[in-house]
Amino acid sequence: MPFHLRAALDYARAGLPVLPIHTPTDDGGCSCREPECASPGKHPRVRRGVHAATTEPETLRRWWSRWPTANIGLRTGVKFDVCDIDDAAAWHHLTALLQRHAPHGPLAATGRGWHLWFAATGAGSRAAILGGVDWRGRDATVVVPPSLHATGVRYRWLRRPTHPPPPCPPALLAIVRRLPAMDLAPAGTVTHRGAYAAAALLAETQRVRSARPPLAGRPGNRNDSLNRAAFNLGQLVAADLLDEDTVRARLTEAALLTALPPAEIRRTLASGLTAGKRHPRVRAAGGPHETARSPATRDTGPS
Repeated sequence: MPFHLRAALDYARAGLPVLPIHTPTDDGGCSCREPECASPGKHPRVRRGVHAATTEPETLRRWWSRWPTANIGLRTGVKFDVCDIDDAAAWHHLTALLQRHAPHGPLAATGRGWHLWFAATGAGSRAAILGGVDWRGRDATVVVPPSLHATGVRYRWLRRPTHPPPPCPPALLAIVRRLPAMDLAPAGTVTHRGAYAAAALLAETQRVRSARPPLAGRPGNRNDSLNRAAFNLGQLVAADLLDEDTVRARLTEAALLTALPPAEIRRTLASGLTAGKRHPRVRAAGGPHETARSPATRDTGPS
């Protein structure tokens, strides 16, 4: 039995929903064959993305019969959440918060950093909860061993998930659950303006991650969610509250997790951002408001 399939079945037997992920290629690209893939070897191969994750052995056998070397993804937020640690500096930030004692839960080495597992918190995903540390929670995915990283090394377990993961430490959980202030401060107060923009970026990214694909004749809302998010954040880009490259990267990563085709992501992002930038977000007396609304789009086609 191919070792990718064997590993996928082992995860499923442990009750962890599995889905196939694209694989990095020898030329530095991704098996999706998009020349500018923003997330090589990290986004789903299947139409429904994270929503297709399953513990059903026959489905896994069918997937890995079709894609024998597919990377392995697990759906987070069901049995566990993941603290995604970019590098040694980020590890230092985490251990400093936890008084220099990182929890002894499951721990995987990635190409450059680590994935530390905790029991599911019910929280959604969060970007940059600490310097170089992201949180993968409800309706997200994480790539797991023995998958191949874009650096050419394989993910590997340093501490295997042989037991239920430990609860998230209170100090870290407080950060994960804390919502940034949503009100714009008076003109000239850059710190609060930045807090509002960061909160908007997180909220819109989560909107895209949570979008549903077409299913059983029912249209999905992936295009519409991405278009609306791009429009709303484009307003903030035009108001010099967000960097456009950052917005594109975050929304692309989120949309790839829903298995929306990369070419469609690029088109929708370009359209939404362009429309949003024509209507900069302004501050009214009662707080921020949108000067226009984005047109809805329909997600019906295959992906």
